[in-house]
Amino acid sequence: MGETIYDRHADFYIDFVDAALVDRKNLWHVLVDAFEKLLQGRLAGARVCDIACGEGYLSRLLGKIGPEIVIGIDISAALIEAANKRCDADNLSYRVDDAQVLGTFADCSVDIAVSQMAIMDIVDHRALFRSVRRILVPGGTFAFSMLHPCFETPYRSPSESQYLLDEAGRHVAVVARRYASEGFWQSGGAGVRGHMGAHHRMLSTLLNDLISSGFLLERLEEPVLADLGLFAEIPRNLVVSARAV
Repeated sequence: MGETIYDRHADFYIDFVDAALVDRKNLWHVLVDAFEKLLQGRLAGARVCDIACGEGYLSRLLGKIGPEIVIGIDISAALIEAANKRCDADNLSYRVDDAQVLGTFADCSVDIAVSQMAIMDIVDHRALFRSVRRILVPGGTFAFSMLHPCFETPYRSPSESQYLLDEAGRHVAVVARRYASEGFWQSGGAGVRGHMGAHHRMLSTLLNDLISSGFLLERLEEPVLADLGLFAEIPRNLVVSARAV
């Protein structure tokens, strides 16, 4: 598949993930808790596909709570290599595959598909949705998290700030600059979106395309972080659960 942007920045990304997972107050733990809540009662004996799994931490966590198998896929060979090195259970495996195709999976071969903070990294979300529907059994679950498209809109640092600050330098509002401008963007700076960028889509685009791909929307979650100022009021992430019909 050739080198990807995540191959080029694999060490940076793995360090970013490791740092996030060490901090129990980090939003990523809130997102993992949301997955466990959404999938409660569905994981026992299930065949699970972890799409765009990165270094595999969501697979490792879900693998401990009952599935028959968890197969993590990522387009980055470097991240799959890291995931295989960190694999800690017999019901886990990792392999290189393109989320837009899922060519290593047969039709109706998966009971649950999950994806943690990756939908905005994938060029063709419609192809992803169609591929996930193809590999899921009827009634299967697709649960994914992503940057919240209403509050994480394209901006460019340092000329544009993502936040409005008060006189003391505290975050008091999120600045939504180009919500309707769909497509690839990079924030600049030293963060994940500065390195890898993202593909922005309006909320209506995402949900309508999900439904058109053969899914019934089950639930939306908008996690916030208690006692963290603005971020206790404005969700930075969106979690979606849908059922294959």
